[in-house]
This record gives sequence, structure tokens and C-alpha cells, in this order.
Amino acid sequence: MSDLHLDSARAAQAAHDLTDAGADLRARSRSAATRIHDLSADPPWGTDEIGAAFESRYREIESRLLTAAENAGTQVEGLGESATLAVRRVTTTDETNDELIKNTWKS
Repeated sequence: MSDLHLDSARAAQAAHDLTDAGADLRARSRSAATRIHDLSADPPWGTDEIGAAFESRYREIESRLLTAAENAGTQVEGLGESATLAVRRVTTTDETNDELIKNTWKS
């Protein structure tokens, strides 16, 4: 039987990095959204019948895409927070079990 060892400091740092990556992804998606809105504020595809038809579909798709990008960042950030909690719980469980084992051998 092999021992499994969790490097809790390394795992906690990785979880923190994941949380930060999610926050960065959300910030980047907001920045991209601002740029996209600025570039398409004056519809480059025109305002004639075809341009208006494109505009009506474009805004819906643009909104979905930007929402998905924001949600992806939120999900990554949440994953990092969940990983942080998991590391804490595993570490606490290991410490508790270690103490129980030591106390069992003392008896």
C-alpha cells in the first residue's frame, strides 16, 4: 500500500491561482465587451434593410457571447474557491486522523 501525500501549501497556492485566473478572465471579458460595444456602437454593417436585419441578430449573439465569457470567468473563480475549501478540509481531516492514530498508539 502506498501513501498518498497532499502538499497542502502547494495545493492551496494552486487553488488561489485558479481563483485569480477566474477573476482575471472576468476582467478581460469585461474589457473585451467594452471594446466590442465601442466598435459596434455605430453599426459598421450599415442601417439599410440588410444592415438592420444583421443588427437584430448580431446584438442577441453578442450578448450571449459576452455573457458566456463572463460566466466562464465566474465558474473558474468558483472552482478555485471550491478547491481552496477542499484543501482546507483534507488538511483538517488528515491532521485529525493523525492525532487519533497517535492517541490510539499511546493507549
